[in-house]
Amino acid sequence: MLIFVKKQINIVNILLSFFLILFTLRCAPSKLNGACDPESENFLFSALLEFGSSDGKFLCPLFSGNTPLRLDYGTDFLVFKQDEPIGNLKPFISEPIDHCESTPQLPSGVILNNNNCEISGTPSVGLNATKYLITAKNQNKQITTPLVIKSLFIPKFVFVANLGSGLINSFTIDANTGVLNASGAVAAGGGPESMALSPNQKFLTVANRNTNNINQFLINQTNGSLTLVETVLSGGNTPISVNYHPTKDLIYIRNTDNFSTFSVNPLTGNLVLINTIPMAYAAGESLVDHFGNFLYFTFYNGNLIESYQIDRITGLLSPNPIQVIPSDIRPKRMAFHANGKTLYVSHDTGSNISTYQIDSNTGLMSSVFPQTPSSGVVSGSIATDPLGRFMYKTNRDTNTVSMFATNAVTGELSPLPPNTIPTGTEPLGITVDPSGKFLYNTNIASGTVGIFSINQSNGSLTTNGTAPTSTSPAVIVTAGSNP
Repeated sequence: MLIFVKKQINIVNILLSFFLILFTLRCAPSKLNGACDPESENFLFSALLEFGSSDGKFLCPLFSGNTPLRLDYGTDFLVFKQDEPIGNLKPFISEPIDHCESTPQLPSGVILNNNNCEISGTPSVGLNATKYLITAKNQNKQITTPLVIKSLFIPKFVFVANLGSGLINSFTIDANTGVLNASGAVAAGGGPESMALSPNQKFLTVANRNTNNINQFLINQTNGSLTLVETVLSGGNTPISVNYHPTKDLIYIRNTDNFSTFSVNPLTGNLVLINTIPMAYAAGESLVDHFGNFLYFTFYNGNLIESYQIDRITGLLSPNPIQVIPSDIRPKRMAFHANGKTLYVSHDTGSNISTYQIDSNTGLMSSVFPQTPSSGVVSGSIATDPLGRFMYKTNRDTNTVSMFATNAVTGELSPLPPNTIPTGTEPLGITVDPSGKFLYNTNIASGTVGIFSINQSNGSLTTNGTAPTSTSPAVIVTAGSNP
């Protein structure tokens, strides 16, 4: 019993000594050695801020050996304009580095400072969205940050497919005003319903719904006139959508009964069918993401949206969707936000626009915003600007174009005031030129292309006349150029 009592007394003494030490420290004079001094009362708070911050405001040298190296440009997506200086983009780096490098090398004219990862220079070529890996390192640490860079092409040509006549009209673009000048017309097949430009802007591919074939045209880089390379069968029945892979020489054709894949000769443009995948009969539109990892398809008849994996080595499409989600009635047209992380879908018999967030690793879609209402019930097409600021939609029954601002990070839509601008009769196709300065739309009932200038501050449109086309213009695309 006596031993037990002694143990209790010892425990009490230890506790009293501990509290006395704490009390002494608490009553000690304030340390004035700064928040990074271990003896400072603010040291613990500095440590918490150090491990949770990314702007360097609270950094202490003492922590440099314990925290990971950090490299942050404030965004993971950069858009440059060809032939315009980009200034100095200096990232936050948490501690001194010895070397910085990019894989692959940055676009021509864009300079990476090997000492501090600063990006500067003047892009000399247009470039589709490309992922770069920026690596900073010192003797003890290394960090690699992915950065997507796009360099805008100079606007040069407009191509219009006419459902009624089967002709493809060519126009040159005045790079200062956006005004169009006709440069000829060539015959395609029956019912040209979809067109796509090769990533190098040299070839125009046309899918002909009524004749089950594909026209491949070479683009004259001086005046935009088209020369037929060849006409091939689509690999299925009723081709309704065509897409290029952004980095491989491949084309994907959505026929109503299958997906067919063609290889493209990068020098001549000749096509070879290399694969077909049977699919349930369906109409809609397909769209490949910016990096060629996933393909999305609107299942018009089933009110569904599907996503498919693209093999990163072969570029071939997986036969089974990785996701199928319900949509509003008759989903039809799609467009990506410039950062590739947001997908917009319009519906043929509804005014709402659906917005989906895209997981760039899995390709999965998720809906985090309510549907955005738009003027008109009979939708036409949608288009986004290449800088990720605005989105536009044609409304066939109200003869208008709806205008929206887009959130640069989330892609959320906000109607512009005013929300619409008048067009010709029954606007259908729509496109924004590669520089983001002009918008064009087809007016299927009036046989014209509407020409608009885009206000670079607020996204509002100003009409700048029209250009005549052939019969029933439907699909429209714009092409850029490199020196």
